[in-house]
Amino acid sequence: MKYVSAVAAAILLTGCVTMQDYPNTRPMTAATMESVAKADIVVAENNNGIEKSWFMTDSSAAGAPYGLLGALVSGVMDAIMNSGPSKRAGKAANEIAELMPAQALTVSLVTALQSQAPGGAVSLGNVTTVQKITSPTMRDGAVEILTHYTLSEDASAFRITANVTLEGKALPYKTPYEHKKAVPKTELTGPVYRNTFVYHSVQLPVPTMTQELKARLIASIQDSYKDANGAPPDPKSDDGKALAKELEKAGDEQLTKDEVAIFLTREWLQDGGALLKKEVENAHAFIARYLVQDLNSTAVPTFTGQDQLLETMADKRVVRRVGAGLDAGSYVSAPGDLTSFTTYGNAIAIAKVQSEKISTLNKRASADKQKEGKAKKKSA
Repeated sequence: MKYVSAVAAAILLTGCVTMQDYPNTRPMTAATMESVAKADIVVAENNNGIEKSWFMTDSSAAGAPYGLLGALVSGVMDAIMNSGPSKRAGKAANEIAELMPAQALTVSLVTALQSQAPGGAVSLGNVTTVQKITSPTMRDGAVEILTHYTLSEDASAFRITANVTLEGKALPYKTPYEHKKAVPKTELTGPVYRNTFVYHSVQLPVPTMTQELKARLIASIQDSYKDANGAPPDPKSDDGKALAKELEKAGDEQLTKDEVAIFLTREWLQDGGALLKKEVENAHAFIARYLVQDLNSTAVPTFTGQDQLLETMADKRVVRRVGAGLDAGSYVSAPGDLTSFTTYGNAIAIAKVQSEKISTLNKRASADKQKEGKAKKKSA
């Protein structure tokens, strides 16, 4: 399973390409706050768990001028080049899922939300969960939270994103912005409240290449290509060719992001995933706290505003409210002493157990839909 996206910087939120000159965030209004008062929270069960991002090579465009044969050759080459990174990303996702399964992520967020004290005109009410694959519709009048957890391409950091919406039949949305022409259709309907909360974890230092590290790297790459019986691939097979290419790269003095990930993934797994779990808890505390604050704010973000520093912690972590662009009004928590950017590739791997669960849920949803369709035809 993969998601294709633009490469993102560690402390920047990326918006979609659009011509709109107003933010995606939709702030609360005094009328909405009065209507809601005590907001019921619905947390969408996380299905992907902590994803492992990686960079997928795609040379199909380069093969296009050579016709179908060129495209086929490009596809074969891509399969060879992507084999190792894809397998290792999947293995990392599997190992992380053993220590921090998706269900535990959902439970942790629910606990953080339930612990929040009343924050003003709007406080948090009942906190429940929903499985969006089998129950995709929004719950009327409830605040819904959808989360994503992604380990970076080089495994030096991970990012947690919470997308929050509030929609209800008795809560019509009215755009707070002045539009030069007619009000865009996208500003006429939809949720009365919408915002995004992003947490960037601590950033692990990238290891420096040494002869010992190179030997460990080569051993790790060789191990990742062995079959269930511990045998290496046939040198003439696709896996054998992919292994040869990776070993050739490993012999130089530079560490690629994929090679760095081999070592840094282990750091997140140490001590039963202690650091990983700590950062997840910190992220959920941040989301819960600032969600309550935002539900009690009527500040309208502008497309050309300035970032607002909300908090600076003892460890130099900073929380800011984005001031400009499509993400104006959203909240970001990030380390304040970053020395380099973290990228999130263009593809993700999820744990096998999560992939199987998603497949089962999709089949169930499809069967329920067919059953519902038959019932409607029968009653017509």
